Amino acid sequence: MHENKAVLSVVLMAVSLIVMIMAFYGLPDDLGNEGSGPLAYLTGWNYILIMLTFVSLVVGGYVIYRYVTDKARFEELMSTNSQAIFKRNQIEIERLALRLTSREEKRVVEAMKKYKIK
Repeated sequence: MHENKAVLSVVLMAVSLIVMIMAFYGLPDDLGNEGSGPLAYLTGWNYILIMLTFVSLVVGGYVIYRYVTDKARFEELMSTNSQAIFKRNQIEIERLALRLTSREEKRVVEAMKKYKIK
């Protein structure tokens, strides 16, 4: 999961959006007529389903946002050619690498070998 966090979040958001649309179609109208969507038989549960899918959309969006911003910050910090700057930012670089994929962790290990940091 750690490696595919962004992909799984996009899939979660897509599924949530589809289920939310189906739940909207399943809502009864103002005249009391039954909804027309595939989830029309859920009647009152559609409101809860809409709220849950909205929450999952927000959470998925937040995960993607954090991944993109962490990746950009990691690339910014790793682009240095100075050992002093790398050492000064080492804690943040390692924290970001742990939150991202194992590829970034390997890049940090290689940079530490390059700068001879234990």
